[in-house]
Amino acid sequence: MLGDNNHYGHGTILRRYCGVERALAIPGRMQHGWQPGCGLPVASMREPWPKFIWSARNLQQCQDAGYRRIIPLGAPFLYLEQASPKPRSPQSLLVIPFHGWEKEKLHSEMGGMAASIGELEARGFGPITVCLYYTEFADPEMRAVFEQRGYDVVTNGPRGDNPDFLLRQRDLLLSHAYVTSNRVSTAAFYALSLGVKFFVHGPAMGLSGSDDPTGERFDTWQRETFPELTLERFGDRTNRALGEVELGL
Repeated sequence: MLGDNNHYGHGTILRRYCGVERALAIPGRMQHGWQPGCGLPVASMREPWPKFIWSARNLQQCQDAGYRRIIPLGAPFLYLEQASPKPRSPQSLLVIPFHGWEKEKLHSEMGGMAASIGELEARGFGPITVCLYYTEFADPEMRAVFEQRGYDVVTNGPRGDNPDFLLRQRDLLLSHAYVTSNRVSTAAFYALSLGVKFFVHGPAMGLSGSDDPTGERFDTWQRETFPELTLERFGDRTNRALGEVELGL
C-alpha cells in the first residue's frame, strides 16, 4: 500500500517471517528507523490507516500525543534469523558516522569525525572500518577523508526496496568487536541487540535543514539519556538489554 514500507527490506523481512510468499502490502505505515519520539513524522501519524511502530518508548509518545490506531510491532530487524558475533579481531572497530539522506545533507564535513577515529586508533582499536550512507559513499571526497587515513570504507547500499540491506548490515556489525558512532541511531541499537559492544564518540553533527543543524542539542540529550553508552562510561560492556528495549523486542 505504501512503497516506503519496503525501505531496508522491511516488507520482505516481515512477509518471510510470517511465511507469506506473495508480495502482500502491509496495511498501514511502518516506522523506518529508531526514533526517540512517536516513530513517524506528524503528517504520517495523522493518516487514517494503522501505524506500526517499534518500542514502548514510541508507544508512550504516541499515547501522550493522543494518536490512535497505533500498533507496536518491534523493529523488523528483530525478525531476522538469529546470528552470533564473529569479530575478525578482538579490537576491530566499525564506525558509523551520523549521515545525511537523499533530501538533506550534513551541516558540517567529516573531517572532525575522521580525527575522532584517529583518537580511537591511538587507544588501540583496529582494524577500523567506516560505513557510510550510500549517497556519501558515492562522493569520492567524502570517502577520501577516511581512506587517506588507511581505513576501509564501505556502504550497505541504497535503502529503497532492498531486501539485502539489513542482512548486509547485520553481518557487518557482527564482524566487528566494537561499533561506534557520534550519534545514537538505528544501527547503534541493532549492534547492541546483537551483543556487539557499542559506544558514542565523536563530534556533534546535524542536518542542514533541521532545527538543530550543529547537532549539539541532540548530543546533550543522548549523553543525558544514555550515559552508559558514552566512551567514558560504557566500561567495555555490551548493554544488550538496552538495544532490545529500544528496538521493541
